[in-house]
Amino acid sequence: MTDDLHETGPDPVEGPATDLVTPRGRFPHLRVAGGFAFVSGTSSRRPDNTIAGAQVDAMGTLTVDVGMQTTEVLHNIERILATVGLDRGDMVDATVFLVSMNDFGAYNRAWAAFFSDPAFPGLVAPARTTVAVHQLPHPHLAIEIKATAVLRHEGREEST
Repeated sequence: MTDDLHETGPDPVEGPATDLVTPRGRFPHLRVAGGFAFVSGTSSRRPDNTIAGAQVDAMGTLTVDVGMQTTEVLHNIERILATVGLDRGDMVDATVFLVSMNDFGAYNRAWAAFFSDPAFPGLVAPARTTVAVHQLPHPHLAIEIKATAVLRHEGREEST
């Protein structure tokens, strides 16, 4: 049985692991166990600590683009999965935390676009659960996603 912790490693999607966001706590980006890769809750925070899809104007008014944040979160998850040779096609389950269910439409459109990418023909999106939460670790974050991916094995069958 495999049981590895992955906090850093090569990242074929965007270059070295330094392109990964530093976790805001003592936990790995990814844990591999029992034939699965479990990705910790991931946000749209970038390695330079800026947050994709969040802008504050000169008057201090915050504008959040949930679609952009969703896309960035999914790309961050894909970068993390790449450290163990996986990609979006290996994701089998996701739990999505939205600060407001009023953002469900924008999130759902971005999700559909990500999993309809022509670079991944025949891709089946993972099963997912979406729940509303009171808040996330930063006030500019509107979404966080944790994911599970299956490790690649010869002869693996896919279920729909």
